[in-house]
Amino acid sequence: MTELESNVEFLRFFRKYLPSEIHIDKNNIFYRDKYNEIINYVKLVVSNSQDLELFNYLKPKGALLINLNLGTDIIDFFKLISSNYYLEYFELDYSEVLKAPEEFFNSFDTAVDYLNKARVEKSTQHSKNKQNSETKKDEPISKKLILINQKPKLKELFQEKSLLDNFLSLFNNKNTRIDFIQNNTILVWLNYNYEELVENSEKLFNIFDLFIKIPFLKSVERETFLKDFAEKNSKIVFDINTLVKYTENWEVNDIKQILKTGIFKHFLNADLNDISNEITDTLINIIESGEYVLSTAFITPEVKNSIGIKQETQFNMKRDIAVLENQKDSIEKKDEYINQIRDESISEFMTNQLYENAASKNYSELLIIIDKLNKREVLEDNERKLLAKYPFILNDSPNMAQINLEKAKKRVDLIKRAFGK
Repeated sequence: MTELESNVEFLRFFRKYLPSEIHIDKNNIFYRDKYNEIINYVKLVVSNSQDLELFNYLKPKGALLINLNLGTDIIDFFKLISSNYYLEYFELDYSEVLKAPEEFFNSFDTAVDYLNKARVEKSTQHSKNKQNSETKKDEPISKKLILINQKPKLKELFQEKSLLDNFLSLFNNKNTRIDFIQNNTILVWLNYNYEELVENSEKLFNIFDLFIKIPFLKSVERETFLKDFAEKNSKIVFDINTLVKYTENWEVNDIKQILKTGIFKHFLNADLNDISNEITDTLINIIESGEYVLSTAFITPEVKNSIGIKQETQFNMKRDIAVLENQKDSIEKKDEYINQIRDESISEFMTNQLYENAASKNYSELLIIIDKLNKREVLEDNERKLLAKYPFILNDSPNMAQINLEKAKKRVDLIKRAFGK
């Protein structure tokens, strides 16, 4: 922290990280579809190129609003972005906010305004990468990212006052135009209450360029995540389909943690450990007993209703499904259920996710298989086994499957380039 910054008392409510101080493994991030929009927005703001056609129609302000659910890995995602794009990263220090909530609330807009205009410090890592350029040695990094994680508990902490409403009102009342991008700043605001956004809808886009809504993980996304975990931890065995059903309206961090908890509990029992590493029953028991508390457990009843979380009803329903599937005398109902699934069409988003997963792992092999299908050639045993891993390909004609796979490969390559892979 510079000497000037150290004299500004309200900056104690923020933590700052230089790009070289951030260490996030990109392989630990679950890249969902909406993350592509975030990356594209960051690249736009970082470049701030007046030559882009977009600037003929509007002038971005450098502020992004995201509505999401608790338990995502988005904080690590933005830290990774800051590291890769050499952005100084600022986030709220909740330990300091808890000490003086009223002071924080009253000085918040001033603090954000100061951080927006403050001169950023030089990163050792950045200067090393720039040492052969024409950049002067004492030139600072030109960009920074301020992330405001508006946790649901803040409203309770501020005696039901809304930090977002206060921020929007204060900045909308200012005579000068809010322009973060002009000050080489990206402001990212994370919000968990959609109803609050509706109440402030008239003010939102005076400040924010873009609003992105990140929904709960779909079943196919949870399945993809669990399959990846199973592949990386081949000695641990669990029924993926069962866990997909039990984790409806769960987020990435919750699924990661329940798996860790299940593994830990399993190995506490040395007798079972010697027999099998099957942890499905252990995981179900943890969920149904309430021994794992979801990230969304704190959310107020009003917000729960708005996003459709009915935890007790949800678990009861899942128990009924599990019992139904285990009963041999329910064959007709199971067949009816299976036929219903078969009749349901896969959404475009789900299809894109499936193709991206396939392209990231077996792109070349699948191209050969699709070509053989198109030519009606006989597949080898190993090719049939590989195709069985990606049966959705057979839903499309060979020509369309090839197009979808190539598009997915381009999207995967774009994400990898964005993170320097």
